[in-house]
Amino acid sequence: MGNLYYFILLQCLLAPSVIGFNFFGFHGFHSNPDIFCIAEHCSSQSAACVEDRDCRANMECSAKCGFSNFNCLYECINTYENQVYDKFMKCMVEDYHCLKLVSPDPSFRCKPPQAQVKNFSLSALNGKWYIVYGLNPEYDCFNCQISTYAPTPNSKNLTLTEKYDVTMLNGSTRHRVTVQQVQQRDIFNGGLLDFTNVMMGLMMYEKWQIIDFAESGNYAVIYYCGHMTSDWYYEGGLVYSRTPTISSEDLVSIQTAISTKLGHKLDQYCHLRTEDCVS
Repeated sequence: MGNLYYFILLQCLLAPSVIGFNFFGFHGFHSNPDIFCIAEHCSSQSAACVEDRDCRANMECSAKCGFSNFNCLYECINTYENQVYDKFMKCMVEDYHCLKLVSPDPSFRCKPPQAQVKNFSLSALNGKWYIVYGLNPEYDCFNCQISTYAPTPNSKNLTLTEKYDVTMLNGSTRHRVTVQQVQQRDIFNGGLLDFTNVMMGLMMYEKWQIIDFAESGNYAVIYYCGHMTSDWYYEGGLVYSRTPTISSEDLVSIQTAISTKLGHKLDQYCHLRTEDCVS
């Protein structure tokens, strides 16, 4: 009876007649999401979500955003995401495929640049970096992005701990932390790196290219291509700095690298706040 009770509540959360759950493409019980699949395989996670105030609010908030309003969806997630929600999403999407995420543009594919630094040692990334510029407004433009790399125990890989700030629906700031694994597969093409991490309970895969790395070690220019489903790709770019601010001399070099190697202008990037941050 308990599982049936939570199943009915979950159906109310997801049913389009109640709150229009269009983002996930709901068109009936044998569509997406598969309510019966959730009831069979993810009943404990759905029960926990219904009982948890933030997880329940996240589902309700996301449902109101519609299929194309991803800014709305990100605001909901930034406000309410927690471990209960992540476990529910992992069960539905990763473990049992009860829910198929709909790409905002299934036809989109990354267009990576042809050049990256080849003679690059992974250890050069060790330590703290500030992200001072970001290209993708949905993925890169968060203030106070502080990335810290450290050797992964018993491995040749690095572990990246990234702190950043997001704005919640009430206008306040939330400090977030993500952890990624970084691997260099080919030492002869050292500027090509693989990043993996889990967000919202979902495995994300990204290929990073070190486009330019200062001889002084003061900055790095990066392009990345990522995907989280077979037809959901995204790309972006970052400028790393060892200090919260960039010298005028380094800024000229960064602008040159972005222009000649990526075909971008620096004013296409978000200029991020890197001072007065929680470190």
